[in-house]
Amino acid sequence: MTLIRTPSMVALMTALALPVVSVQAQSVSSPAPHAAHAAAALHQVLHLSALAQTDVPQDWLVISLSVQKEGLQAPAVQKQLNAVLAAALAVATPMAKTGALEVSTGEMNVSPRYGRDGKISAWVGSAQLVLQGRDGEQIATLASRLQELTVSNIDWRLSPDQKSAAEARIQAEAVARFQSKAQALTKQFGFVAYTLREVRVTAQEAGESMVMPRMAMAQMDAAPAPVPTVAGKSRVVVNISGSIALH
Repeated sequence: MTLIRTPSMVALMTALALPVVSVQAQSVSSPAPHAAHAAAALHQVLHLSALAQTDVPQDWLVISLSVQKEGLQAPAVQKQLNAVLAAALAVATPMAKTGALEVSTGEMNVSPRYGRDGKISAWVGSAQLVLQGRDGEQIATLASRLQELTVSNIDWRLSPDQKSAAEARIQAEAVARFQSKAQALTKQFGFVAYTLREVRVTAQEAGESMVMPRMAMAQMDAAPAPVPTVAGKSRVVVNISGSIALH
């Protein structure tokens, strides 16, 4: 049997076939330019960092004092701690002066001590008093007067004003180093210019640790002499990190 194709049938078959070809061509060809562009852009991003630092004399002294008590009843231990802190605050608070000598209470806790039988054998408690400020001599003298408290830590650091001033001095230097490094790397990688994409500025302080000699501690226990303290230096570091797009 012979199939006769009329002009209208040929036109209809052609119309039905064309959309299939068009869709296939679009689905194959469209992702290629987008993927190539994304890959090229990814390779043009460079991450880098630069820093500036300075050593600054420490001007803020922090002395932590503590007391420990032990007893068979938790309320009794708590009462002893409160009495010691109250007596210390009565001496220290009148001498307090904002920025020069600041007084504050620290951690306080009472916890059980267990015997070999697993039962509570005693209660142990501790409390803390913190003296801090710029007047190191007065703080050390006051610490030595609080006989019922023991010096547990001595720490020299930068006051907030001193630290902020140091950061402001070297921040411009850190920015200049970041820009210089970005320009140099742009040329070394064969590009003409760069655009800043993102940037992060951080600052930190690293101080010298203070360790009290054992002899000085023994002398302090024997007589109310000022607590020996020696200020050091803190290193202030401003770091700038970010990414640039190379052109």
